[in-house]
Amino acid sequence: MKKNNVKIIDNFNINRKIGNMTRNVPLTNYEFTMDEPVKDTVIRDAKSIYKKILYVCFHQYDDENTIKKWDLWGSFIVYITLSICIFLDNEIVDKKNTFGYFFVFFFIGHILVSLNLSLLHINIPFFQSLCIISYSLFPLILSSFLNLFISTHVLRLLFCLLSIVWSSYNCILILARFIKTSFLWIK
Repeated sequence: MKKNNVKIIDNFNINRKIGNMTRNVPLTNYEFTMDEPVKDTVIRDAKSIYKKILYVCFHQYDDENTIKKWDLWGSFIVYITLSICIFLDNEIVDKKNTFGYFFVFFFIGHILVSLNLSLLHINIPFFQSLCIISYSLFPLILSSFLNLFISTHVLRLLFCLLSIVWSSYNCILILARFIKTSFLWIK
C-alpha cells in the first residue's frame, strides 16, 4: 500500500508584507490551512460566535478584535434560528410562508441598514456591519423562544418590547464606536 506523503507541520512561519514592513506570522496547528479537520473548524467557529454574542449582547469581552473579525456563519445562524422560532409559534396562522418571509425580511433589512451606514460615511466594512446587526438580534431570539411557552398576550408583548429595546441598544452602542467625531453634529 502506498503511504501518504503529506507531513503535518506543527509550527512554520509565513512572511506577511504589511506596507513597507515584512514580518513573520507563525501558523500553528492547521490554522489558516485546508488540512484542518472539520470538527476543529466547527468548534472554533462556534466559540467565535459565542464570544461575539457575549460581546454584542452582554458586553462581556472588551477585546475590540472580537467584533472586527466578522463572519457570516453567525449571522446566518441567527437568521435561521429567529425564523424557526417565529415559525414554531402557535399564534402564526400562515405557517407555510412565515419562515421565508421573516428570513428574507431580516436579511434584506440588514443589507439596507448596512448600505445606509456606508452611505452615511460611517467607517465600518459592509460585512462587519451586517455581522454586528445580526448578533444584536440575539435578544429577539430569546424572546421568541420564551414566547413559544407563554400563552398570555400581555407577557408576550412585554418580552417582545424588552427584546426590541435591548437589541436596538446593543446595536447602537456597538455601531456608535465607528462614527467619526467629525460627522457628529452635536458634540
